[in-house]
Amino acid sequence: MSNRIPILTYHSIDDSGSVLSTPPHKFRDQMQILQDRRFNIISLNNLINLIRNRQPLPSKTVVITFDDGFKNFYLKAYPILQEFGFSATVFLVPGYIGKTTKWNTTLRGMPVLDLLEWGQIKEMANKGIDFGAHSMTHEDLAKLSFEESRQEIIKSKSAIEEHINHDVTIFCYPYGITNQEIKPVVQAEFHGACGTHMDSVSMHSNIYELPRIDMFYFSNNMFFRLIGTFRFSCFVKIRSILRFLRGK
Repeated sequence: MSNRIPILTYHSIDDSGSVLSTPPHKFRDQMQILQDRRFNIISLNNLINLIRNRQPLPSKTVVITFDDGFKNFYLKAYPILQEFGFSATVFLVPGYIGKTTKWNTTLRGMPVLDLLEWGQIKEMANKGIDFGAHSMTHEDLAKLSFEESRQEIIKSKSAIEEHINHDVTIFCYPYGITNQEIKPVVQAEFHGACGTHMDSVSMHSNIYELPRIDMFYFSNNMFFRLIGTFRFSCFVKIRSILRFLRGK
């Protein structure tokens, strides 16, 4: 059986208890587990290149990602990642840089949180943190006209590149939603893209709809300690099925 690599998805590192939140102490514990168990942390770009080049996926390997670009990434997560020498990819919403997550105000129980500033982003980009695009304003792209969604995608890439002077090669669909019109635009602009389907990545994964594992489901239990095991995969599968049934 070929190796599979989990892409871990975090959002906000805070103690609010929301579905987007991972407590700072829990995040540090999880990074400690990865170090203690000698997991290899690679960038999302590296993983995509492995699949593109049909190279075997290494064992005991993990990718770490953060959606939305919360300011607490800089204040809480980034120092911990530096402490352990780990890399990560952060997906930004350029239209809201230096502002708050106003797009979450219509969702029950979602805190309105501060987002990263360009100075913080540029500092981290120069110290090994990768940044991807998450659209300009975090709209559901499938609800926009084709031209509106196209502009959301293209402008988010160019805005980030302009500020950090690094190529932006990965996209993350807001809410994990895409369609047959959006996909060709993303494929023309980026080397790969992430969705929200819960699973680990294999050599056969679609690099423009890479599955990821939402870390909210590991915030209040000990299942993260099983990462890399059959029991961990079973837990992820069960959570994926339950989430699918809830959404029906």
